[in-house]
Amino acid sequence: MNVLGVELEYDFLDADQLEVYERENRRVANDIGEPSQYEGKSTADSIRLQCRIVDRFFDAVFGEGTARKIFRGKSNIRDHMEAFGIVAQAAQESGASIKAIEDKYAPNRAERRQEERAERHGQKQGSRNYHRAAGNGRGHGRRN
Repeated sequence: MNVLGVELEYDFLDADQLEVYERENRRVANDIGEPSQYEGKSTADSIRLQCRIVDRFFDAVFGEGTARKIFRGKSNIRDHMEAFGIVAQAAQESGASIKAIEDKYAPNRAERRQEERAERHGQKQGSRNYHRAAGNGRGHGRRN
């Protein structure tokens, strides 16, 4: 994924990597939401604090030095939140992939497919063409 011009690799379908992402994502939410850390701070200092929280997230998830590559030492809250949002979006999209994989390979999939086949077969048996082809419909001159 491209995060503010820096290409990052992450496999959200790998349980170990997803675990790190989920843990660090919760940490960001908890740390940014902790009101006591903002007491007595200027707006600029509060922004720096939030940027450092996001920096720690990127370094923990993608490896030490990642935040420096992306943000170049700057404390721009817009850039930090946009970068964090890009990663969150990628994680969300992978969640849809996980759901699709689970649906495709779920143990009851074979059962559902069998039911679908039986239903289609039942629909065919109810059609006029099926009865004609089977010799049970009109026009075939049944003899007794």
